[in-house]
Amino acid sequence: MYQDLKMMFWWPGMKKQISEFVYACLVCQKSKIEHQKPSGLLQPLFVPEWKWDSISMD
Repeated sequence: MYQDLKMMFWWPGMKKQISEFVYACLVCQKSKIEHQKPSGLLQPLFVPEWKWDSISMD
């Protein structure tokens, strides 16, 4: 957040105030990278041998 704000704003004690705000913000704490589940490993995709051999839909 600090990196984004410092591009457009500045005030005395800015870094400390932003740090305190983020520390007190429940949404910020829940979305921290340490609390996010890591992505799974990449899996190889099946490549059909012939056109229209495999059709799928979302």
